[in-house]
Amino acid sequence: MGSRTSGYGGTNRVNIVKKAKVNGAWNFYPAVIESNGKLKDKIRVRGAIEVHPEGAYYLEWREDKKRIREPVAERTEVLDRARRKRLEIEAALAGLPIASPNGHGSRSISVQQAVEEFLENIKPPQREPRTYTAYKYCLELFASSCKQRFVREVKREDMLAFIRHLYSLGNGPRTANNRAVIIAQMLKANGVVKLLQKHDWPSYVDPIRPVYESDELRALFAACDSEERLLYTTYLLTGFRDKEVRHLAWRDIDFRNQAIRVTAKPHFAFKPKNKEEREVPVPASLLEMLKTHRAKQKSNVFGLVFPTASGQPDKKHENKLKRIAWRAGLNCGSCVSKHGNRCMDGPYCSHWFLHKFRHTFATRNLQDHVCDIRTLQLWLGHKDLASTMVYLKAVRNRDIMERLEQSGLAQFAVT
Repeated sequence: MGSRTSGYGGTNRVNIVKKAKVNGAWNFYPAVIESNGKLKDKIRVRGAIEVHPEGAYYLEWREDKKRIREPVAERTEVLDRARRKRLEIEAALAGLPIASPNGHGSRSISVQQAVEEFLENIKPPQREPRTYTAYKYCLELFASSCKQRFVREVKREDMLAFIRHLYSLGNGPRTANNRAVIIAQMLKANGVVKLLQKHDWPSYVDPIRPVYESDELRALFAACDSEERLLYTTYLLTGFRDKEVRHLAWRDIDFRNQAIRVTAKPHFAFKPKNKEEREVPVPASLLEMLKTHRAKQKSNVFGLVFPTASGQPDKKHENKLKRIAWRAGLNCGSCVSKHGNRCMDGPYCSHWFLHKFRHTFATRNLQDHVCDIRTLQLWLGHKDLASTMVYLKAVRNRDIMERLEQSGLAQFAVT
C-alpha cells in the first residue's frame, strides 16, 4: 500500500509529526499516513520510512513565523485534530475565529489542557511511576498557580513567579531548578521556548558525592553473614542502582567473560534507567562468591540472584543495611531522619545508604585509574557525561599528594 508524509493545507499547512527515538536520541520526524488514511506509527527518517511505536504525535504549524507544536494524546484523534486546526487557522486569517475542540480560541490550548496532555504522554511505562508522580505534582502545581489561561500567554515573568512560589513552599534551589526544567519541557512541547535567561535559573552547589572509606567497608562486611556480604559486595563492585540489584537474574551474569549486565525484566515492569541495557566487568573474586551462592540457593521461578523467600524482588536492601550498621555499632550517633528517628536509638543512620556504594564504585575506579571518565559513564548508565563528571570532585590522586607534600609551600606548615 502506498503512503504519504502528512500535511494539511498550503500556506496554512498543518503537519503531523511524531517525537521518536532514533539512534539513541529523541527528535521530531514527519509522520507517514497510509493510503487508507490511517496512522500506523510510521515516520520518515532521512527519506526512509521506519516504524516507531514509542513517542507521541504532535500537530505542527506556524504562527507569526514561529513554529508551534501541540501534542495529541490519542493516535485516533490526530488526523481529525489536524483538519480542525487547519480550519481554525484559515478562519482566523479570514477574521472569523472559530472554537477549537477544547472550547478555546484558535491561538493556543489552555495551560490546564497542556499539562493533562503532557502527563498523558509520559504515563508509565513511558516514564517510571515515581518520575511520573514527581512530574504530575510539579505540573499541576504550575497549572494551579499560573495566572495565564493559555500556554501561548505564558511569559518569563510567569516562570519567575513560579520559582518564587516554589521557594515559598520550602523548596531548595536544586528542587526549584529541577521543577523549572519540568515546566520548560511542557512549554517546549507546546512551542513556547527559552523564556528564562541564564541567570534566572535557580543556582545551587552540587555537593561532592559521599563514599565509604576502606575501614568502614571492612567493619561493615565483618558484621555481615555470607549472604549479606555477597549482596553488598555486589552493590560495591558493580555500581548498580537499588532496582538493578533487586532485579538481577542469574542470566545477567556472564561467568565466562567476567561481567554482569543490567537487562529489562518485563514481567516485573522493570527497565534500565534511560532505557539502555549495559554491561559492567567485575573481579573474578565476586564471580566465585556468586557461584557459591548459586550452589546453595533454592531455585526461584524468576531466577533472581537476591529474591525474597517468595521469589520476588527484595525491596528491603537499604533497611537491612541500616540494621547491620546498627548491629555492628557503626552508626554516627548524631543524625536524625526526616521522620524524627535518631540514629543513636536504632537503625536509622543516614550515613549508611545503598546509593553510597555506587558513589564509592565510581570514585574509586577513577582514583585507581581502572577506567577513564567515558568508560565509567557507560558502566554507570548515565545518559550524559555531566552526570559522571561529578565524581571527579572526590578523586584523590596519590601522585598529587606526594608532590604536594614535597612542594615549597608545604614547608610553611612545619612547626
